[in-house]
Formats: sequence, structure tokens, C-alpha cells
Amino acid sequence: MTHPLREAAFARLWAAGFFGEIGQWALMLALPLYVLQLTRSALITSAVALLGLLPSLVFAPLAGAIADRWNLVVLLVLISAGQGLLLPALLLVDDTGDLWIIYLVSAGEAALAAMFEAAKNVAVATLVAEDQLVAANAAIGLNANLGRLTGSPLGGVVLGLWGLPGVVTLGGAAFAGTACLAATISRHRLDGVVEVAAAPFWRGIGDALGSLWRIRELRACMLVEGLLAIAQGMFVVLFLLFITDLLGKGETEAGVLRGVQAIGGLIGGVTAGVLARRLGPARLLSAGLLAFGAVSAVTWNAPSFTTAFGVYIVLFVIVGAPGVYTHAGWLAIIQRAAPPHIRGRVLGAILGLSDGLQALGMFIAGVLAGTVSTQVLLNAKVGLFVVAAVLAATLLVPHDRAGRREPPGQPIRATAP
Repeated sequence: MTHPLREAAFARLWAAGFFGEIGQWALMLALPLYVLQLTRSALITSAVALLGLLPSLVFAPLAGAIADRWNLVVLLVLISAGQGLLLPALLLVDDTGDLWIIYLVSAGEAALAAMFEAAKNVAVATLVAEDQLVAANAAIGLNANLGRLTGSPLGGVVLGLWGLPGVVTLGGAAFAGTACLAATISRHRLDGVVEVAAAPFWRGIGDALGSLWRIRELRACMLVEGLLAIAQGMFVVLFLLFITDLLGKGETEAGVLRGVQAIGGLIGGVTAGVLARRLGPARLLSAGLLAFGAVSAVTWNAPSFTTAFGVYIVLFVIVGAPGVYTHAGWLAIIQRAAPPHIRGRVLGAILGLSDGLQALGMFIAGVLAGTVSTQVLLNAKVGLFVVAAVLAATLLVPHDRAGRREPPGQPIRATAP
């Protein structure tokens, strides 16, 4: 079976996403680090990180609604261009009195990144045959890990050598590359691309939200992803406590562990397609959740036996692969089950809901961290993965079959916005 990356249109979308990930990861590291250097305040620095999450609540569903109506190629190009055009405002930052500029740019970049992600997921479902969705999503997920391995170090090095002007140049070049590559997809519209049904801008949002509960696969995926989002939010808060309180390490070791997880993600991205052909997306999702929960349980309880840092490097590498399997599996199920004319709104609503519940998980962990031990909270997070795996196994696996799909060979066609 031909891998999706052998198809010209999808390969260009993949490459565009890769450059976008480099730009986003560079900014995610460089901007909070610059604020920390400028203010020496962890609270103010955390505000910059939080601004990278909240805009998705509004803009992911908005992007989904737009993606159901606009030409996807045009939309991806405009979003990428907007990301690049926001960056020069950072050149006006001189001291702490200019922090509001960084806040606005961070919020704007996060909003556009959420819109790009939603539109990209719709494009994947439009460009790729149904039986190739897991492999395609895994390849797209590979970008996040490659972007982390490439963009984060670049962001830190460039900030250290050339300051914010260097970061602006790096980000601008990355987003320009994304826009240029996305624009080339239009030359290959006839290479197996499926027509996206046009829909009025706001009409059908209620139908899209209703379908999340009405359609069994979407309802199950929403429940599973909700639990995962809460668990991920808890992880953001508890991970540093795990490093400092349970392992007795510092910021350097925390950075190493988050970085090496991308190595496992690369392995997962390469192998997910093969596993999906044997298991199907629902079984891949369920197996990925169980594996992720099992490795997490070992990781969070291992400090009772050893704090040798090498052990945790190995564990964090291993856990990266099932993380990719989980994401690729549930996303393929959603792309397959969502009605084509409201697919963008369905994907946008789920992504927005996911980020909202992730913020809830952060809040829960933050409130409980002072009264409940870190290890107990981390094991509660493992419990969320186990419950999600059971839901996937009972609600999705028995019905894991190919969904309906329009015949291939039609172009991505726009209705005038």
C-alpha cells in the first residue's frame, strides 16, 4: 500500500506543517524565556505560556467553520502569512513596560496556530483515502516531534545570539516557508483530492455540535479525548513537581526529558501506519492508551525504587510512541465519522473542547497539589488513561469499520467567502 507521503498534494501539506511546527516551537521556547530573562518572574512567564492555550477555545471552532466554506489552500496560506506578519511587532519590545506587546503577539500566534491546526486536519481528511488516515495523521504528528527537536533548540540558540530580532527572522522564515508550500497544493487538486461541500458560514454549527453526541464514534472520541485533555493538563503542572520533588532534579533535566519524548514520537510516527493496517484505528487507539498508561504508571512510581536519571530518559523515550498511536487513532476516527459538509466544525469543536478541558486539568492539579501528594495525583492521571482505554475498547472497537466516503478524484473547491 502506498504511503500518503508519496502523494504530491499530501507531501506538500506535510512539508508546510513541518515548517509551521518549527516556527511555533521556536516561539514557544523563545518568548517565555525572553520574558523570564526580562522580569525574573515565573508568574509572569507562566502567563505567556497560558496565552498559548486559551485562544484555541474560540479560534479552533472558528477555523473549523471557515474550513467548511473556504478553499483550504487559500485558508492555510492566509493563516501562515498572518503568523509571519505578527512577528515584527516584537521588534518594538525594549523593557518590561512593553510586555503587553509580547502578550498580544503570543495570543495572536496561538489563535492562528489553532486555526491552522483545525484547517490542516480537515485538509488531511480531504486529501487522503480513508484507509490511509491513520498513516497520514501519524506522519502529520511526526511534524510536531521533528518541530520540537528542531525548533526548540533553534529558538533558544537564536535568542541567545541575536535576541528578539533573530527570533522574528527565524519565525518569519518558517511561516513564509509554510505559506509557500501550502500554496503549491493547488497545483495538484486533481490528484485524488475530495471536494469539500460548501456551507454557509454559521449555518450548521448546531448540527455539528449535535453530531458530537448523536454519532456514536464522535461521542466516544469526545469522551476519550476529554479524559486525555484533563490528564494532559494535570501533567503540565505535575511534571515539574515530579522532577523537583520526586527526582530531586532541575530545569535542565526537565528539558531533557521533554525533548527525548520526541524520539519515541518519531518511532511512533514511522510505525503507526503499519500497526493501523493490522489493528484498525480503534484498536490502535485503545492499545496506545493502555501502553501509555502502563509506561506512565511505571514512570511515576519508579522514584520509590530509583532516581537514576538514565532510567527516566528511557521511559520518556518509550512513552512517546503510544502517544502518537493514540492521537493518530482518535483523529482518524473523527475524520472518518464526521459528515463531510461539517467536518471542519466538528474537528474545531473537539479541538477547542480539548484545550478547555486541558486548562481544567491544570486548575485541578494546581488546586490539589498543595494538599495531595504528587505521586497520588500522577497515579490519578494514569487512572484517566485506563478509563479512556476502556471506553475506547467498549464503545469504538466493536464498531471499527470503514465509514462512508465520497469518491476520490475531485478538487478542493472553494465557495466565495
